[in-house]
Amino acid sequence: MSLNVRLDAAGLVLRVHQPFVSRQRLLAVQDVRRGLANQGLVVPTPVHWNNATVFRCRNRWAELEEYLPHERLAPTLGSYSWMFRAMGTLHYALKQLDLAVPRPLVATYAPPGSLRRWLPVTETAVQGDTEAADVARRLRALVQQLRRQWLPATELPMQLVHGDVSLSNVCRTVEGRTVYLDFGFLAWRPRIHELAHALAKMLLALGGCRAPESFSWEHIPRLVEGYEATANVRLTPAERRALAPYTASEPLYAASFDGFTENPVEKLRSRRPFLQLSAWLLAHPTAL
Repeated sequence: MSLNVRLDAAGLVLRVHQPFVSRQRLLAVQDVRRGLANQGLVVPTPVHWNNATVFRCRNRWAELEEYLPHERLAPTLGSYSWMFRAMGTLHYALKQLDLAVPRPLVATYAPPGSLRRWLPVTETAVQGDTEAADVARRLRALVQQLRRQWLPATELPMQLVHGDVSLSNVCRTVEGRTVYLDFGFLAWRPRIHELAHALAKMLLALGGCRAPESFSWEHIPRLVEGYEATANVRLTPAERRALAPYTASEPLYAASFDGFTENPVEKLRSRRPFLQLSAWLLAHPTAL
């Protein structure tokens, strides 16, 4: 969501944000990062330039932050076990912060009502392609199933969450400490959304989409237990029911939005394997 330029000589990163990202939001996210750093977490801290931590770069807002040398772990079950524990540590720290953060204009999931509003645009965009139109029909049926299983945010614990926990954004420093990067999706959301997003990214990386019925689903409860241990919290019964539909919503979100992109036919065609994951989770809501 931003153009990041590493400035080697200065040991900094220049982040130039999308035109729709406001100065108020960037300043609020910087306050959150400072709050996390004050609790001992390793996060990039903002750097002043011309006495400001947010400044204009042509028609966009930009910021400078220190560069933290880090390594990205390979996508294995062991790496994701470590990541879920790191996510719990982050959530515990975020819960200590009493800070208002303007809502981002983009997310990585959407409730069924939003998906249903977007579907006609996507269906119209691909109606001339037989294969993509078939995927769109499958998508509509899955959104209907999702609607029947969905738990609204009002029924779920909410807090500040990172919004995009993955092995790309939760890494290790050269000293072996956990480093948390890229808070562009930071938002006040259902806590279970963060776990569901991390699970969806993990399943995509580990091939769980190609043959969901063959995936080792018994590993998921252990990942959740690791998260609970470091977050110092237990998921509520409602959150446990929400985990499968919220995970299923991630592929549906991406596919439903394809009609607004530059190449909806090709993108929707490519979604078929990922949609298999949604279909399997909605058919097996207790699998997680």
